Amino acid sequence: MSHIKQITPITIRDIDFTVSRQIEQCPKTMMLRELVMNAVEAAAKAPANRRVVEIKGKSVAECGETRKLAIWNTGPGLSSTELDHICDLAASLGKDMALEGNFGMGAKVASLPSNTLGMRYRSCRYGVVSQVILGKREGVYGKIWIPVEDSFEEVVDVTEQVRDEGEYQLDEDWTEVVLFGNRPDQDTVADPYDGDPKQDRQWITTYLYHRFYSLPAGVEVYLHEGTHPRDGRRQFKPIPERADAFGRVEAVDVGEGVRIHYLYDPAYQDGGHNKSISGSLTSSVSTAAIVFRGEMYDVRKGRKWAADAPAFGIPFGARHISIHVELPDNFRVRHEPYRRFVQLIGSDQRQVLVEDFAELVFRNRPEWLIEIINSLAPKSSASTDDLRKELQDLLNELRVKTKSPREMEDGLHLVDEGGARGARPEHKEGTAGDSSKTPISPTDLIFNPAGAKRANISKNLEQAPEIIPLRDEDEVAEKGITGKAARYVRETNQLFVNLTYSAVSSAQDHLGLRYATYEDPEIVRELARQWSERLVMGRVGYAVVYAQAKQLIREWTSDDVKKALEPESLSLAADGWRDAVSTAYRSISRRLGAAKTQEGSDDEVEGALA
Repeated sequence: MSHIKQITPITIRDIDFTVSRQIEQCPKTMMLRELVMNAVEAAAKAPANRRVVEIKGKSVAECGETRKLAIWNTGPGLSSTELDHICDLAASLGKDMALEGNFGMGAKVASLPSNTLGMRYRSCRYGVVSQVILGKREGVYGKIWIPVEDSFEEVVDVTEQVRDEGEYQLDEDWTEVVLFGNRPDQDTVADPYDGDPKQDRQWITTYLYHRFYSLPAGVEVYLHEGTHPRDGRRQFKPIPERADAFGRVEAVDVGEGVRIHYLYDPAYQDGGHNKSISGSLTSSVSTAAIVFRGEMYDVRKGRKWAADAPAFGIPFGARHISIHVELPDNFRVRHEPYRRFVQLIGSDQRQVLVEDFAELVFRNRPEWLIEIINSLAPKSSASTDDLRKELQDLLNELRVKTKSPREMEDGLHLVDEGGARGARPEHKEGTAGDSSKTPISPTDLIFNPAGAKRANISKNLEQAPEIIPLRDEDEVAEKGITGKAARYVRETNQLFVNLTYSAVSSAQDHLGLRYATYEDPEIVRELARQWSERLVMGRVGYAVVYAQAKQLIREWTSDDVKKALEPESLSLAADGWRDAVSTAYRSISRRLGAAKTQEGSDDEVEGALA
């Protein structure tokens, strides 16, 4: 019985346009990742003790004396036919084979937008070196024609040229990629993207350290002088291989193959660096990241990490502490097409972020790390302790209950929050038990029998937030609240108050001016400072408590509560310090022994400000 054709495949009419669009849509900063990963995977197939990747700067005949970035590796080379074949997009000779290891078309697609002048491939197979140059001419990406004798060729034999250069041996297979950039005079070691974006002098090492968390067994990656900030040829080692350079490291298994790496990197001598800077090829900045199949994703560092760290249970010392959440290979995530991030498998397919694991990181902190964090915390003062007790009394009165974590029977899950407290899932026909699509409807809380009292089991009250005053501008910037009054971290129940905020100085100036006639100006200044800080801390503290109380109101969703706790909302609360200034008037007046007439004027001012 003959087969009847039922479909005509869709074809591409404008090949040049389609190829150009696919290439130019790729994030060009993925270039180094794609090239190094291909080199690493090819080197992993080389004989033992000869699994090498070299990253260097060199000049090439095609571009004169200008330095160009080159990546060379051992491992299976390509014949001229194979080299010609893999130059096409979506062409592959096997997932781990030479240039096309790992992702099929990633290296070419990621590299060509920044190397329109050319990127030269040379591959040695059984002593014969073949060469091809990819680039862009007249708006078209493709293989550059090379004049040979009386004709032009795309793939040429350069064995004799390589032998004369004497840089590489011909008795083993290898592959080299040289990046010409967009101009002959472009230094692609220092300026790989032709100024868009600009890179610092250690961009190569920084990228490698914050991308490659492990290397295949036996593979060694070396960086030559000029490609890193130190001298000589140096070996790149991923973070876990440098564990001895840190103060203390611990990996905690949290279930289903997930491991959380906690790294403490104490200060190094008297400088501004951390201990791991010793022997490092890049900075010792602390990081938070997801690790999946040997690569780091969603890397947080610098002030971004310092601002996010409190949610992970690290309110202090983030510049010395790194958190790496390593997922097993079979975790239900996959790479995004260009491997910029990992995403969930399923209908959602959202990007997986490191903060998705903040609760796990917080709950599994080693005791030694908690001790270090506590040692770095500022000591609480009597004023903050008194204020916290005052807030606790208010919380007890409002009866706000905390949300207790529950462990699911079927393991770890990335879950979305539901509605407000007091809301319940509304089950309707057709949802088929899919909780991700279950609408939220408010539970009726108004049925209350006359004379009923709260049972002891319901008296699991929220603790008042720990108030942490910040007076140093760098600390304020680390917490991400420059120009804002405060930041509340729900995960750790801590309230960071920016005492450099304008409302504090305004309140201090107001109080100082009010009591300027008192005979001891130093006492006035100190009392004005104390009360200005107390007023602002009190205003934002009360704002947090009242926002938490809204969780019991049916019409307030979790998003509404979050908005009320944002730094912007807390800043507005702080700006209303005048509404509470009468308390400061009475206290300062008593302290200074002001006359009764002065207290009378207090009441007048109080009424004017109301």
